[in-house]
Amino acid sequence: MTQEKVDKKTLGVTPANSKILDALASEGRFATDIEAARFAMAHAIDRGVLRGQTAGAGTKWNVGSFDNDGGLRAVIEALYPEEAFPYRLIEHLINEGLRLMDKGDGLPPDVAGLVLAAAKV
Repeated sequence: MTQEKVDKKTLGVTPANSKILDALASEGRFATDIEAARFAMAHAIDRGVLRGQTAGAGTKWNVGSFDNDGGLRAVIEALYPEEAFPYRLIEHLINEGLRLMDKGDGLPPDVAGLVLAAAKV
């Protein structure tokens, strides 16, 4: 089987997104980088990011530690019922969420501002 025909067992971020994840996690608003990545995924979903895959993502987390109860997989299956590889999509959404939060100024994203903006919709 080729890589594209099986779901991911590990998740990661691209080198560019790793910088924004580190900045987001270092702000102290999240206990772990996994929580920060989950927030980025939720931000991508909120912004209407479509299905896709991210090329160049390194290995950062095992699926079992990132989604230990399968809850995120269930959310993806409910929101994107046509998706055959939910963990590939989760990785894509994490990376797209981080990319969307990156203003290119080297500063951590304004988490509170993003939450407030999402609440106004």
